[in-house]
Amino acid sequence: MNKDQDSAIGRRHLLRRAGTVAAGLAGTAAVGAAAAGPAQAAPGQPVLQGQVNEAGTPTTLRGGSATSATLRLENPTVTDVEGVQLASPALRLTPTGESINWKSEVGSVTMDRYGTIWAVTSEGLPDMEGNFVEYVRTNTNTNQLVPVVPQRVIDTRTAAGRARIVNPAGNLDSAGRLLRGRTIQVSVEDFVFLGEAVYGNVTVTGALAAGFLQIYPYPGQRPPAFSTINFQAGQTLSNFFLTGITPLVDHISVHAQQTTHVILDVVAFVVASGQVNPSILPADGELAAEDRQAQLARRTKPSWAK
Repeated sequence: MNKDQDSAIGRRHLLRRAGTVAAGLAGTAAVGAAAAGPAQAAPGQPVLQGQVNEAGTPTTLRGGSATSATLRLENPTVTDVEGVQLASPALRLTPTGESINWKSEVGSVTMDRYGTIWAVTSEGLPDMEGNFVEYVRTNTNTNQLVPVVPQRVIDTRTAAGRARIVNPAGNLDSAGRLLRGRTIQVSVEDFVFLGEAVYGNVTVTGALAAGFLQIYPYPGQRPPAFSTINFQAGQTLSNFFLTGITPLVDHISVHAQQTTHVILDVVAFVVASGQVNPSILPADGELAAEDRQAQLARRTKPSWAK
């Protein structure tokens, strides 16, 4: 990775969605207590309050055991008002820059001012100016595909199946079919919060004429010249689909070129800072730790698995 490539990656940061939750902190000052400055000390010297630490040559710690940690940081936990135990921070990396210096030693780690953690993972090639740099993937800079137990989202053939249609008025006929040239917004918020994309299956049935259906993220911005599924009059036909989800509201758009019933099922969601409803995750995700270990113990690793 050269300097230009590294700089380009450094600027590739995710704009955080409005679902970010800010936590308020309140503190009480003790009477007569003085605010302590950061603990600092020169190498080999006791920790002194308020002194500038000029580390000079880096110090290497060497462990005496092949299995024990060379350095262990252990801080207490605190319990919040909901009874959740929170770890007190044991280490802080001061955010700075847009990436890590590609000339840093292999094994170096830092955090940039956007909150992304970077690491120097291997030495560069002879014709490179520096080493290889990568960022640690988190839910703020990468997406996760989460399979779910297949869920029926809408089925326009029944009143109950139309419950998740946000705008049914004027868009459905007396039988519940999606009308020719109309678009409905379908909510998937029962299944995902702040979703990025959805994998699913769409079925059309009872169409009055040959046409096509379009599934896409944004209301009012129907892309031209594409179809999710094409159908003939009276035909029942299914097709797999993948589409983005309208940000913040967790809706998808469905447009019919000809009047037809529509059935939507979902099988997986893509999330970054969002979350999938745990009640629709595969059941083995709820196994107790001992049950999971027992199942793994009964498994025989296939020949191709390392």
